[in-house]
Amino acid sequence: MPRRAIACPFCGLVCDDLILEQGRVDARGCVKGAAGFARRPAIVEHRVGGRTASLGEAAAAAARLLGAARLPLVTGLAADVAGMRGLVGLADRLGAVIDRWQSAAQQSNLALLQRAGALTATFAEIANRADVVLLIGSDPTPRQPRFFERLLRNRGALYRRAPPYVAFLGPEAAAPGDAAVSERLLVSEDSLLDALSALAALGEGRRLGASASLPLAALGALAERLAAARYGAIVWDIAAFPPASRAAALAILLRLMRRLTRRTRCVGLPLGGEDNAQGAAQVMLWQAGWPGRLSFAEGVPRHDPWRNHAERLLAAGEADALLWVAALTAAPVPECGVPTVALLAADAPAARAEVEIRVGIPGLDHGGAVMRADTVVALPLTPARQSGLPSVAAAAAAILAHLPAAP
Repeated sequence: MPRRAIACPFCGLVCDDLILEQGRVDARGCVKGAAGFARRPAIVEHRVGGRTASLGEAAAAAARLLGAARLPLVTGLAADVAGMRGLVGLADRLGAVIDRWQSAAQQSNLALLQRAGALTATFAEIANRADVVLLIGSDPTPRQPRFFERLLRNRGALYRRAPPYVAFLGPEAAAPGDAAVSERLLVSEDSLLDALSALAALGEGRRLGASASLPLAALGALAERLAAARYGAIVWDIAAFPPASRAAALAILLRLMRRLTRRTRCVGLPLGGEDNAQGAAQVMLWQAGWPGRLSFAEGVPRHDPWRNHAERLLAAGEADALLWVAALTAAPVPECGVPTVALLAADAPAARAEVEIRVGIPGLDHGGAVMRADTVVALPLTPARQSGLPSVAAAAAAILAHLPAAP
């Protein structure tokens, strides 16, 4: 008997309309989901010093290595919600720093919410209400292949009678080719911030001088269309902006949405959420009060966006042990030159790690839950096969059991 309403953990949409039958998952035409459910184990043995070990032996060796460190770093964090809960508890016991790897774009979006707040949207709101949608920076489909299908071509929309007007603002190389896009306002990567600033200024009724690099007439018409919308939505990928201009881009986006909301409704949706990135942030927020870049080195959780940045800690040589976690992805362990414990999916290549614990893939080897990119809900996962591999939560608990009791 087929099982329906199966959730896919392999992108931030977490589509929950898949079908599981006889161990095979119908990914509804999504190339990313199909590739995820086709992953097959290659290495299932745990290893200590290159030699095969039991889970108990590997966990004991991991506890010795991490427990002896002055400042261990827990990163990667491509795990389900239960795995993240276990990792935060482990970081607490170790006095470690915990931060998601390559979290700069996510932290930029979170900083906007922390400083000034923002009117953000759920997937359901956009799918059912939005009549004008502006996509900024890049095509969503490489990261979220069913984005247009699920959010912009919803045939059963509750509160709109026609498909939304969809405009794209960004570089030509990153423009979406989907037929749902009504208008493409193409600018160079270097001009994207200027174009966004011009859109906000034109929406405020300001006059701008002629520009050879910006389509000012089209930007002015778009500003009018957003102002006339019953329910507008702005979708952005902050990674499309250079790191130095992300704060300015977010400030302009916030100003634009605030101005529009005085006259109509305008909501925002930051893209992202791969590898349960939002789940990692939410668990850290639930358990320690901040959504990332946490240190337990002083016995209590401390948040410092600069000091507790995973890549910076390794580059500066401040972390002297690494716990790398990659269950939802086969990403390799970063070259770091410090003693390493790696919790790796069984299809990941062999790692340069003193301790290697092979773990199951959530939604494939075991159940669990992952957070959707709009942070509204953590959706349950159904295992598609039985591999016998431990979950990240089980591996973290095994390591924790070999550490000294908390004082």
